[in-house]
Amino acid sequence: MRRLSRGRRAVDHRATVRGRFARLREERGGIAVMLALLMPILFGAAAIGIDTAAIWSARQQVQTGADAAVIAVAMDCARGDCGNIKKTAEDAFWANDEAAKLSNLGAGEGWIRVSGREISVTQKKDWLVNHFFAAAVGYDTGSLAVDAYAEWAPLTEATSEIPIAVSYCTYRELAGSLAGKSPVALGTGEDLGGTCQTPDGVNLTKGVAFTEADGGACGTTTEWKGSYERVRPVINGPLPQGCTDAYMASMVGRTVTIPVWGDLHAQTYRVYGYAAFRVTGWDGSGSRTLTGYFTRSARQVDDTTPPPRDAPDLGASAVFLTED
Repeated sequence: MRRLSRGRRAVDHRATVRGRFARLREERGGIAVMLALLMPILFGAAAIGIDTAAIWSARQQVQTGADAAVIAVAMDCARGDCGNIKKTAEDAFWANDEAAKLSNLGAGEGWIRVSGREISVTQKKDWLVNHFFAAAVGYDTGSLAVDAYAEWAPLTEATSEIPIAVSYCTYRELAGSLAGKSPVALGTGEDLGGTCQTPDGVNLTKGVAFTEADGGACGTTTEWKGSYERVRPVINGPLPQGCTDAYMASMVGRTVTIPVWGDLHAQTYRVYGYAAFRVTGWDGSGSRTLTGYFTRSARQVDDTTPPPRDAPDLGASAVFLTED
């Protein structure tokens, strides 16, 4: 009886094992069916997550390229020669856009336009982004469009690389059309006897002067129509604190920003506007003379609030992105 009992238990155990394997096979089949049903949903979720992120990344990259394009054209225009705006825009765009490598973009087309001091890039044909996951559910590509806008305007604040300012009368006499490159001298040899009237109706004398340099630097930070700044009557005596003859000589070959004063009280002045001066020489002897010529220059500014547009245009300009 005991042997029979053991045999029954063995038979029952084998039957139980076979039943369990049968159920596993059934469950595997069920899992395969469930997975097949869920695959479109899984690919759809991947498409939403990964492919949407890819489009966002591509948009950011294309936007960077478009911003670079309008800035490059605006820089040329602010310097007085817009040049070949199509080539300038395309070169700047592709030099600053990695989206074609990151997201396998198809070609996009757009318009670039110059109107006054405004530059715009607008979309003519959408960019196409090839999808990876979404292609499995029938959506091979996505599209994106961007636009970009920039302007240029006269500088309204600046840190001048050299601590020198000139009278509006001196600027008007020496600057000419800003297209010529005949050298002029800014120094103690400047005739201070002449006078003129500014467009604001202020009577001024001609003059060139050292300004008070910023602490620890050889340069002066000023603001258009800001507070009065200290000057010395003429360029003579020692250089302002923080400046050396070697530093001044290092400015040769560079275009620097020079404040132009339109109001002078004793030894203080108020900025009327900003000029651009191409330095061709520096005499650090007793005469302290800077030679060069007035020209046009442009600097990109990244302030979120665009500068005022109504400052006098004396040659030094700011280039900035705008909303439209």
